[in-house]
Amino acid sequence: MMHNSAEKYLMLLNKWGINAESRAEIEVSADEVASALFCTPRNAKIIIRKLVDEGLISWHPGRGRGNVSRLAFLGDKNELLMNWAQEMARKGEYKQAFELLRSNSDGTMATDRFVHWLNDHFGYQAEHTNGNHSADTLRFPVYMPLLTTDPSRVYCAFDSHVIRQVFDRLVEYDHYTGNILPGLAHAWESNLEATEWTFHLRKGIRFHHGRELRPEDVKFTLERVRDDTPQKWLTRELLRVDCISPRSVRIVLNRPNHIFLRYVGTAGLSILPQELVQADEAAFWHKPIGTGPFRFIQWTQDCCELAANPDYYSGRAHLDRVIIAFMPEETAKLSKGAHWQQLVHNQNQMDQSESDSDRWNKLESLCRGCMMISWNMKKQGPQQAYGFRRAFELMLNRKQLIEDLGEERMYPARGFRPTELTPHMEEESDADEAKRLLAESGYVGEEIILCTYGSNETDARWIERRCAEFGINLKVQTETYFTVRKPRVVPNVDGILFNVIFAVDEVCEIENYEQSGNFLREHLHPRMHQWILEQIDLSLASRDPQFRRRVLDGIEDRLREESHVCFLLHKKQSTFSHPSVKGVGLNSLGWMDFKEIWLQNAQ
Repeated sequence: MMHNSAEKYLMLLNKWGINAESRAEIEVSADEVASALFCTPRNAKIIIRKLVDEGLISWHPGRGRGNVSRLAFLGDKNELLMNWAQEMARKGEYKQAFELLRSNSDGTMATDRFVHWLNDHFGYQAEHTNGNHSADTLRFPVYMPLLTTDPSRVYCAFDSHVIRQVFDRLVEYDHYTGNILPGLAHAWESNLEATEWTFHLRKGIRFHHGRELRPEDVKFTLERVRDDTPQKWLTRELLRVDCISPRSVRIVLNRPNHIFLRYVGTAGLSILPQELVQADEAAFWHKPIGTGPFRFIQWTQDCCELAANPDYYSGRAHLDRVIIAFMPEETAKLSKGAHWQQLVHNQNQMDQSESDSDRWNKLESLCRGCMMISWNMKKQGPQQAYGFRRAFELMLNRKQLIEDLGEERMYPARGFRPTELTPHMEEESDADEAKRLLAESGYVGEEIILCTYGSNETDARWIERRCAEFGINLKVQTETYFTVRKPRVVPNVDGILFNVIFAVDEVCEIENYEQSGNFLREHLHPRMHQWILEQIDLSLASRDPQFRRRVLDGIEDRLREESHVCFLLHKKQSTFSHPSVKGVGLNSLGWMDFKEIWLQNAQ
């Protein structure tokens, strides 16, 4: 929270300071001060003495009852705001700092100064702890909240990324090679039917509180997910879990699943410490404990702090601390003239007197996913007509959307993933055919509600304007990350504009169709959903990866051909790093792997 003296000073300044020159005295009564501070006259006198002692005001009390006193403001408002905002930022109170500036500054000058000050605040720094030890700290901003640390309830890529820093899985999926790598299990085997999977756990793996990993933790985790959680689809065919030895666990399925290793390599099946979750689940998720490379220190509305796990089984992280600052979403646009949006640098080695921006390394790649609209096929409305949905696609002009809005938007999308052909594909756009289909569909101007959230609102507003040119009465309903999955939202809108990211290729694709609360899944017509589940089971039962790919492509093809979804565009993901910072890369979720980052020539 804001320093109490700062808050009281600003209350007085906002009441009288606008009419007072710096250090010029104004006449006020003690009762008027009390009224401005919303307190009793006695408390007002205590506050006044404190502000005088801190050199913020001068106060000459009037003598006798009813006589006025003289007050002068001694501090420069903008300098004080800047100092107080910086103090809040150092404490991790970023949102309060921006709120302080928004509520008390005139214009944007103070906010702009604060944003540029953040250039020196964010980045990779060697900081001294209370014990005077140097701690390599990475501090960076994000423009979205951390919604959950519970693997069984994760929807967003950012949440999944943080969960992967704190927890481990039985195996790990390498999205670059498509290989399965050992994780908590050093070995595994299955029967020919892929209905029984046995995993052998490593020795000596300990949770952050010190207790060694046991097969019972694996059993508890899978059975917990199988309960009514959004990730229960991962265990849809789970029959039972048997702890067959002190270091081995067998998982038995009702149906074959030849990619089950990819299932157990997802964030949703991160392994939990049984006794801690059962003892106090609410408290556990506020400061979760896993076996991962980082452990939770704190999680507030303003920041999340992680510290390296010194005993991590595959080697300690080079970083000592990671501090993720949750910035107000509207501040993303303020960083355009600053350096601190998605960058990593070493403040201790940067020469502030010389611009070396040309030396910075830029990592850039296409996101493994797309922006899309899911049409609500469970709700009556114009979107039920194929002609309307097809007309909508043809009138969009995705290339114009990309040209107008720019930034990370790269190519029109024809499916979930970009391919080598994506940069060269021609977009389907035909305004005349769109008008003809729209007329044939029987559309007569009914209101269409398109829901979105976060930074997607910019795209939704562009689509709203484009629809108006064709006589489509589309209205944008903006939600937040916290409200978009409320029960009142998904069933009651005609479509949702959102992004999908495929971290584990086939599994993330199936997730769109099976995960409870997933926008696409919740909007599918029951008959379509049942057909898709049958196709998924057919795919999982096959050992042939090419057959599985054809089956899943068949689902995507039908969704596209019947316009159940509207694929919009592919985005790029990027980050910048100073040459002194090594190991920076983007993982399949589009985030930096904290464990691999290190500082060259660190002291």
